[in-house]
Order: sequence, then structure tokens, then C-alpha cells
Amino acid sequence: EPMKDSHLETKVGFFVLAGLLAAAGLIVAFGKIGNYFRKTYPVVVEFEDARDILKNSKVLLRGAQIGIVADTPTYRVGQNYVELTLRVDDGTQLPTGSKFRIDQYGMLGDRFVRVVPPDVMDGTFLPAGARVKGEQEAGLNAMMASAGPALDEIRSAARRVDGFAKSAQELLDEAKNGKGPLYTVMKDEKMAQDMKNLMANLRKHGVLFYSDDSAKKDSDESKRAEKKSAPIERSRP
Repeated sequence: EPMKDSHLETKVGFFVLAGLLAAAGLIVAFGKIGNYFRKTYPVVVEFEDARDILKNSKVLLRGAQIGIVADTPTYRVGQNYVELTLRVDDGTQLPTGSKFRIDQYGMLGDRFVRVVPPDVMDGTFLPAGARVKGEQEAGLNAMMASAGPALDEIRSAARRVDGFAKSAQELLDEAKNGKGPLYTVMKDEKMAQDMKNLMANLRKHGVLFYSDDSAKKDSDESKRAEKKSAPIERSRP
């Protein structure tokens, strides 16, 4: 009798498991069949890039599901876009001028088609079979992709700044040890004065309108010196 009870429990377990699997299959099947029995009308959207969008993906309007993607994107030779056919619920009217975008739930979520109505509606709606242009995705992935070149520029600029900082540090180290061009400039009074004048002129006039005020100053001083010495020379017998 214990053996019979064990066999009976095994059979019951198999029946329960089979029943659960059958129920799960029916739920999935009727869910898909339900989509086919829905009354819908088609709208064809032309996207430059419709990557990772799948058949039966959701079509959302203001967060509410209004349809599904009828099939995977279709490409025809000679086109610079792919066609994505949407099946929009029959009771939903899409205003003319609506924008269609491929979006995504978070970074790893499913992709879907977002419909954005126009700010100003003229009272007309897209007819069945309408063909419209889709906009490129505006989600996180698109922002990251577009930020790629900018990030490369930032990295390049950071490398240049780092290289400049290293060169400046090397010059300072050499100057501390009594070597290098910086040390030479620091020890040479005339060169140091020229560098001081150069920086003063750059601060005053900028690069485009650079003017050497120190040269003018030296010229004015020499003229004043000549004027002072001229009367003395004439008064000599």
C-alpha cells in the first residue's frame, strides 16, 4: 500500500504540472490571439534607424497603450529608411502632425513607439494607411550616442592640459636645479624685463591688437632725454 500511495502521488503531481503548463500556454496563446482579433488600422512610420524594436512592441500615447507594432522593420533596396507598420486601436484617433519616436524603458528595458501629439491641433486625424516620418529616438541611448564625440573632445583636451602641466612641472624642476630655459630667463635681467613687458602688453591689448608699449615708452624717454640735453649743448661757449 505505501508503494501504491507513492505512485498515486506521482501521478497527481504530473497531472498538476501538466495543468499548470497548459494554463500558461493558453494565457500566452489567447493574449496573442486577442491582439489579432482587435479592431485596428495601420499606420506606416518611416524611421532612419529602428534598431531593437520587435514585433508586438507597444505603441503608447501619453503613457496609455493604443496599439502594437505589427511586424519587425522592413527595408527595401534604394531606401534610406526602414518602414515600421503600427496597428493602432480602432477607437483611437491620432491628430495630424503627431510625432512618432522609438523610446525605451530605462537603460535595459523594452523598446516601444511613443506617439507625441502636436501642441496645436487642427481638428484633422491620420487616416488608415497613413505614411508619416518618424523622429530619431530621444531616449538615454540616443543622448549617450550623441555625447560620444563631445566626450572624445573633452578627453583630448584633458590629455593636452595634462601634457602642458607635466611640461610646466619639468621646467620648474629644472629651474630649481639651476638648469633649463626658465632658469636662464630668471637670471637674465633684460630677458626677464622683456617677458614682463610682453605679459603686460598681452593683458592690455590682447593677441589680436597687440602693441609694444614698452618700445614706445623707451622712445619717449630717449626723446625727453635729448630735449633736456639740447639746451645745455647750445649754451656752451
